[in-house]
Amino acid sequence: MTSAPTAHPDDFADALARAASTSADVFKLVADELREKAGAKLVTVTAVDPNDLSYERLYSSMPDVYPVSGRKPANTTRWSQQVMEKLEVFVANDYETLAEVMADHDTIRSIGCESLVNVPLVLFGRVIGTLNCLAESGHFDEDRVQTCKDMRLPVIVGILAKNEAA
Repeated sequence: MTSAPTAHPDDFADALARAASTSADVFKLVADELREKAGAKLVTVTAVDPNDLSYERLYSSMPDVYPVSGRKPANTTRWSQQVMEKLEVFVANDYETLAEVMADHDTIRSIGCESLVNVPLVLFGRVIGTLNCLAESGHFDEDRVQTCKDMRLPVIVGILAKNEAA
């Protein structure tokens, strides 16, 4: 599996350039890439609220299960230490690991997902959000994780554009 995206960088630039476009259009392009190239079943994008470090969902490829604008409170776990403090990608390739750090693990399992990749979106040393990809157990090998990481820049730009439009 190659980590080279199918979408050309111009596709992302065009989505940002259209007056009628929104950040959701960019996030959808990213999600389409991740479903095709990394086999993700669910893709979400969250932004970190700097006031209380809670997470607001800005995009979901399954809005009926994970609605946009849903919030998760900040918590101190192995996950937050790795993603928020060390700025490292978190991979859980089995349900047990996922359940240790995700309070909504039952919902995740109910949609057929038992593995995940959480990519911190870092701007000038600070996590501004996460890109989250979920799939069946054992799904995320090194190439698929890299494919998820490759989508950081368009997602960061999408978050910044959303903040600019607000």
